[in-house]
Amino acid sequence: MESKEKTQLKLINEKIPLFNNSIRKLFLDEEFDFKEKSYILSVAITFIYEFEKDKRLTSYLEFGYYLILKYSIFYNDYRPLYDFSINFGFYPIANDIRSKKMISNFKLKDDLAAINIRDYQYNNYIETSEQQVNRMKFIDSEESNISLIAPTSFGKSSLIIDHIKNNNGNSSKIGIIVPSKSLLIQTYKNVRAADLGSKILIHDEMFNNEDKFISILTQERALRLLEKHDTYFDILYIDEAHKLFEKDSRSILLSRLIKLNKKKNIKHKIIYLSPLINNSDNLKLEPLDEIAEQRIQFNMKEPMIYEYKENGEVYIYNRFNDVFYKYGVINYTSLEKGFITYIKSNTGEKNFIYHKGPKKIEEFSKELYTKLDFIQNDMGIKNIIKDLQEHIHKDFHMIELIKKGILYLHGKMPEMIKEYLEHQFKINNNLKYLVANNVILAGVNLPIDTLFIMNTHSLLEKDLTNLIGRVNRLNEVFDHRNFNLHKLLPPIHFINSEEYSRKNGNMENKIKKLRSNIFKDIILNPTLNNYNKDKLSENEKDLIENEKIVLSDELSTLDALKKDFIKSGLEHILDLNDEYLSIIKERMDKHKEAASWKSLDFIDKIYTLFFYDIRKEFIKDAVVNRLKNEKARKFYKMHINDKHTKSLKQHIMKTYNYFKARKDTDDFNVYIGETYGEHAISSKEYPNSTRKLFIDLREKEDTELINLAMVKIKIEDDFVSYTLNRFITVLYDFNLISDEEYNLAIYGTNDNHKINIRKTGLSFSLISKLTIDNQLGNIIFDKNNNLIGNAIFKKYLNELDGFHRFEIDKYVG
Repeated sequence: MESKEKTQLKLINEKIPLFNNSIRKLFLDEEFDFKEKSYILSVAITFIYEFEKDKRLTSYLEFGYYLILKYSIFYNDYRPLYDFSINFGFYPIANDIRSKKMISNFKLKDDLAAINIRDYQYNNYIETSEQQVNRMKFIDSEESNISLIAPTSFGKSSLIIDHIKNNNGNSSKIGIIVPSKSLLIQTYKNVRAADLGSKILIHDEMFNNEDKFISILTQERALRLLEKHDTYFDILYIDEAHKLFEKDSRSILLSRLIKLNKKKNIKHKIIYLSPLINNSDNLKLEPLDEIAEQRIQFNMKEPMIYEYKENGEVYIYNRFNDVFYKYGVINYTSLEKGFITYIKSNTGEKNFIYHKGPKKIEEFSKELYTKLDFIQNDMGIKNIIKDLQEHIHKDFHMIELIKKGILYLHGKMPEMIKEYLEHQFKINNNLKYLVANNVILAGVNLPIDTLFIMNTHSLLEKDLTNLIGRVNRLNEVFDHRNFNLHKLLPPIHFINSEEYSRKNGNMENKIKKLRSNIFKDIILNPTLNNYNKDKLSENEKDLIENEKIVLSDELSTLDALKKDFIKSGLEHILDLNDEYLSIIKERMDKHKEAASWKSLDFIDKIYTLFFYDIRKEFIKDAVVNRLKNEKARKFYKMHINDKHTKSLKQHIMKTYNYFKARKDTDDFNVYIGETYGEHAISSKEYPNSTRKLFIDLREKEDTELINLAMVKIKIEDDFVSYTLNRFITVLYDFNLISDEEYNLAIYGTNDNHKINIRKTGLSFSLISKLTIDNQLGNIIFDKNNNLIGNAIFKKYLNELDGFHRFEIDKYVG
């Protein structure tokens, strides 16, 4: 809802021509005369003064700050910005202006102010006054539930470290819960570098009944830790806590984790961290929960928002007055599409181009490639290409794109490739374009100074705000080596196009929703206290009932079995009704000691126990229903073996050859999933289906098959990790497979040293290489569970190529 002060600003803009014209000129970078300069600064002071009289008028302060910031940067006149920053505690800006001598005539009062700035030095950076107050309050707080809401890039990761140090005596069992594996590794490296003196866990199976530990885990791994061991967390840090509002299985697991930990430890502390929560009460799981909110209200960055129209016209959006100004027209020829010309003419040093889906990401990257020049004589680029040819394949699409400074990332790319490319984007200045989707939203820090948004479909206002917040992180703005204050005005470009925007979509309406920095929390998780319980669907009622079962101790035989299945995540795959559970219970009792059972492969055991002769309506997930097909079971046996025994390149070639062999048979349709699927076919698993889940191999050239092989591996790896492994865990928990079978299924080995190293994150293929090179004996775990290498290993590391060295550097100190 539009705030009162926003409405007043809009009315002032409409009724006062001089005000309207001056604001328009400032947004359009048009020159002012002396009188107009004085006027615009007077307007800024007036609005700031109104805020000082009534601190609720935060939009007035934001508006006044923007006017001063834009004026100072445009006219290279930093006195107004310096004075504002001193008076309102924006000390990083004031310190930057002073240390880089942007004002020639500093006076005695400025020297006295500089002394005050030193009081806000913390670690290696300067804090704002609001930041310092909230940090000290946060660290010293004794509340059981705390939320810290701060804009993206305000250093929440370092605050976690500081809070752990301050609470180390009271909190010996610490859990940092992160939403993704990429963020897990990023956080792990920060914690490891802080040398906090505790054993560090990044996998639930690394736990060995320690009384003191710091764990960095996803909610899935944290739950397994609590469910399998007699332990708990003294304190839980929930990073990206706004994800608790979402309606998906992972948000349910996150709320379950908090409830289970409270059941085990009534005195636990929960710390919620997020840039995107409006009201912390919406995080409450129970009516009597109390959450002490601490909020950093003001953001030093003010994005400049542009919209490119399909007719070539460009507009800039004034969010304070809710008006678009025509900024210019892009002149383009028939040789190049207008939006490509626009992107090229507005390219920054590091550009993020947002697209929605993997296929569009790849399609756009190839189109952009045709309109850029090759990068000349860059050894870093040549080394990346050499690494990818060596470890992926010479026909990997990315190799050609990199020659012109383009990378793309999406969720259908093997994790190690994605992380390697993220790393290269950070360190190589000639990699200028990153084309990706929401893989970038989950807290991964990359150097981005310009954002192009090609599609806004399904992006909520909060998603957009989070995405925009990734541009020009504050550590890049206040880099002591460069003058970067212009980065406080990050350029954000919305681009309408027939090819890549939603059909008949208009980004103007989405842009207008960015007018306010305050967005309503959309609560979709039915386990949260403030969810509207009056409109519960039957599925939501079942979900809530299932959560009660999971947290209950006194249950019937079938409910106890149901509880174990829910804990393993099977309720999203199977209909856990009494009839189905009775069948499974009977089969478990029958098979446990049967010789015929013990002779089965674990894939066949999953099929025999859960799917054989089971009615279709009991299976919710059509993808897992493929296990009824013997050919599919044979494929997964092969895939899992290859995953454990082959390098990524070998696995890609094996899959490519598998495609080639099927291409020349009647069995030329291969399952690839909705993201890349091009055809719908009718089969046992998908009778009369209209979903495009398959590709026709006959239609694909060899280079396409290589890249589709990589996608297929990632899709099937995810299926194994997030679906099949759940069934394997259930078999193991019920003693239906042995320790040896479990280890071979999950880790591909029964060698304990290799298993422990695998749990830290090193890939199967890298462990195989280290084994062949006789290097496993040169890495050990130190007292805090960090992998470290001896002198021989460090010499070996220097001889490796960039791809292997990157992976090892992530995990081995």
